[in-house]
Amino acid sequence: MGNLFDPEFGPVVALGPFYVANLDTNLTNTDLLLAGITAETLTPNLPSAGTIVGISAAPSATPSAGSVVFSIHSAGTELANTPTVTISSAANTLGGYDLAGSAAEVAFSAGARLGVSATTSTNLAATTVDYRAYIWVRFDRNGLATA
Repeated sequence: MGNLFDPEFGPVVALGPFYVANLDTNLTNTDLLLAGITAETLTPNLPSAGTIVGISAAPSATPSAGSVVFSIHSAGTELANTPTVTISSAANTLGGYDLAGSAAEVAFSAGARLGVSATTSTNLAATTVDYRAYIWVRFDRNGLATA
């Protein structure tokens, strides 16, 4: 990602890892655990406003059938226009990433709590596959200066 602090736009920070093991078939927006902590699916309150830069995700092995789509949510509500990552047996993907369409496309407020969710296909065969994901954000440099 290059320089993690851009004096014009502010720092880029990875939030995570978010983790899930043994996803089942036909799930919709199932939340991943933050750092594998039981029942913890959201980041702590973020210290500044900012924007979502991207998401990256990877499995421990390629699923033998089906696919998983990872997306970003705020306090359990899926965010529109956020980047997503698909892990698929057809594409034999061992990871991927997606970036937001523009630097300010998906904004969040100070105090936001972000998380990652997974939606699986009806034929997912991944009972021994673990997944991890990171959300990449850019904090508002002006907000951090006053924090």
